[in-house]
Amino acid sequence: MHTTDENKIGVFEAISYCVGDIIGSGIFVSPSSILKHTGSVGLSLCTWAIGAVISMIGAFVYIELGTSIRKSGCDFAYLTHARWYPLATAFLFVSVTLTYPSILAIQTMTFGEYVVNGLEKLTDLDDVWKKRLQRLLGYSVLWILVFINFFSLKNFANSTKEVNEIVLGLYGGLFAYNGWDILNFGTEEVVNPRRTLPIAALCGIGISAVVYIAINMAYFGVLTIEEFKSSDTVAVIFAERTLGNFSYVIPFLIALLLLGNLNTTIFGTSRYLHAGACNNRMPTVFKCVHPLSNSPRAAIIVEMLIAIGLSFLGDLDHLVNYMTYALWMQRTIVQIALIYMRFKHFPFPKDRFRNPIFVPMLFFLICIALLVIPVKNDYNVAIFAVPAVLIGLLIWLVFIYPTKLPKFLHIINEKVVIVGQIIFNIVPVPDSTDEVNNVSLPDNNEIVKNGKKE
Repeated sequence: MHTTDENKIGVFEAISYCVGDIIGSGIFVSPSSILKHTGSVGLSLCTWAIGAVISMIGAFVYIELGTSIRKSGCDFAYLTHARWYPLATAFLFVSVTLTYPSILAIQTMTFGEYVVNGLEKLTDLDDVWKKRLQRLLGYSVLWILVFINFFSLKNFANSTKEVNEIVLGLYGGLFAYNGWDILNFGTEEVVNPRRTLPIAALCGIGISAVVYIAINMAYFGVLTIEEFKSSDTVAVIFAERTLGNFSYVIPFLIALLLLGNLNTTIFGTSRYLHAGACNNRMPTVFKCVHPLSNSPRAAIIVEMLIAIGLSFLGDLDHLVNYMTYALWMQRTIVQIALIYMRFKHFPFPKDRFRNPIFVPMLFFLICIALLVIPVKNDYNVAIFAVPAVLIGLLIWLVFIYPTKLPKFLHIINEKVVIVGQIIFNIVPVPDSTDEVNNVSLPDNNEIVKNGKKE
């Protein structure tokens, strides 16, 4: 995506995007989930701190990736740069159909839940209507933000000793910190990535960690462990205990905070799908943008519709676990790709941010632990992620690997683009290029060398 300087994101805007994406639904969804798995106040607070440390290590790795490979698309761009096309396509499919729409669904459902909780003080609604209103409010604000995106950018008593439970609790913490890589999805839209990415990511995680731990300490100072575990809206109970009549306002203030979370998630998910289309891994309509705002409108709409569908899966805790497992599986592969590219001496800009080699290796080991430990005792955590990866590989084998596709597929693709242009007022952009080396990324016909496909 080619972006004019006026539309690019500066340091202040980048920090705002990071903080807005990190602080949001996580602090309202994760506390009870973490405490259920860890069993104690002390271990719960440690989990929040460990989540911040892991996120900080990951941020350093992704700063290196973002300044070395200055293309939008985050993990997809990095796997493509390493020429790992099957895995790039597979995880692109996983991301646009499971991982990022799940995040959007969780945030939407949380928004609706808090608004309904606030309205409960003013109205008499039964449980059925509460659920309906929760979804209606969530979808309504999602449509509004989609429209906006069309135009812009004893503390340790009872602690569990089960390692897999601690890791599942850590999943909740990592979900809360998710967002430190939001700018990697739109690197081409960031002013001076070498300077902006480190400042934004580190400030975002630092501010979020302080806020999260402080809020949890306040929660534990007022609520009992049983109250904490029994409610998904602990902030509302906390407000009722501490603010009296003013507590009626709190659910609506929380909902306002979640709007920033939703906005940045829409930004990231749509750019990921757009980057895949620009590299001929998705239908051409997702490559199209509005000529003035550079907004990938078709990609935004499709991701929103998938998120609405996923929201009907119900259980927030399980949805968080499924999403987190898929996300960290993807990050594991990206770490292998980074280490591979460094040992193969891929050409990168001289002014890139470069970590000592032990940093990506350490992050890789952390990723492996987060994947292996929970599955040993509960394979259901991987029940959606692994099949989605296999489906993505099948899509690559059937639609991407062949140098020529049936004519009817090209006709369908062209017709969809025409419909998209009429509905969304969008135009196709050129195929993505490697701006660092001034070499076009390979399309379907270029994955051939000496008569053999790579």
